[in-house]
Amino acid sequence: MLVTYIRSSSYNNYSFCQMQYFLTYVLGYQTDSGKKAELGTIVHKVMEVLADLKKFKQDNPQRKFLKSDDDALGEVKIHKDKFMDDFFVVDLLDRSFDYYIKNSKNKFTDKDRKNCLDLVWVVFEYNDGQFDPRTRNVVASEPHFDIEIDEDWAKYEYEMPNGEIIKGNLAIKGTIDLVTEAEDGIIEVIDWKTGRRLDWATGEEKTYEKLCKDPQLLLYNYAISKLFPEYEQSIMTIFYIKDGGPFSMCFDSKDRAKFKEMLRETFESIKRNNTPRPLSTRREHWKCTKLCHYYKNNWEGSDKNMCIYIEEHLNKHGMEKTVKECTKEGFSIGYYNAPG
Repeated sequence: MLVTYIRSSSYNNYSFCQMQYFLTYVLGYQTDSGKKAELGTIVHKVMEVLADLKKFKQDNPQRKFLKSDDDALGEVKIHKDKFMDDFFVVDLLDRSFDYYIKNSKNKFTDKDRKNCLDLVWVVFEYNDGQFDPRTRNVVASEPHFDIEIDEDWAKYEYEMPNGEIIKGNLAIKGTIDLVTEAEDGIIEVIDWKTGRRLDWATGEEKTYEKLCKDPQLLLYNYAISKLFPEYEQSIMTIFYIKDGGPFSMCFDSKDRAKFKEMLRETFESIKRNNTPRPLSTRREHWKCTKLCHYYKNNWEGSDKNMCIYIEEHLNKHGMEKTVKECTKEGFSIGYYNAPG
């Protein structure tokens, strides 16, 4: 199977369902965002803009007005004396909510708007505002990373459907929610989660012990070491807003070595895999029937859903011909769009 980069979502997706991974990251098809995911995006946007404004305040201590030019909400401007006011947060949430529901296929209500605002307050009220972006020393908000792995095992070479030869080294790509500096000079990454604290591949709860081995957090730790090498130690905090609050893990160079070994094993496994397996052979699992876009939508011009169509195409024609004939028009195997 073709693979040129790995990000946290694709890493976890491969463990969850190899066929979904293949359709998404190799053939280039995208799933529709569910309502819960879009509500999470609304909350994330509030945190992102507040962090941007706090960074502006840090960098421009004499300015009376704080500004953020956001890709979704446009210009956000607030007097620094009103930055901590509740009404400003409510207004920002309203702008985020209205923007994301405007072109959504899902239906939203005023109750959904209130639920989003309630999640924001949960973060702000935790431990007297410890994780409110406005109280943090912000290093970067939503930093993007694209880091090549300089190892012999990370090399790849593929012939694309159009005959083009692509080669290079595996890269990790992604976007981190928030990077801050703790009082003692230690860097702290904060990742907001509005969903449940579950490993969707196994259905098991993510305990503290499991989070210490979580691929996403280890990937972020490795990326941070490259983006901000002046910090020798890092804290990874994942904040489950609705399911347990913050969990903080301290990582160092040994954990970066551990991540690279995990990455090597996953990379080699994906490369060898020419018969990606679906989560459920008969597609009877509720995660197939209720959650999967590729189960619920037919392949264009076919009476079979996308998952079954591609599985049968692979069985009949093999990996190379399937990639050649079924890749989404215009898709490039190295394409990445933040936040992932």
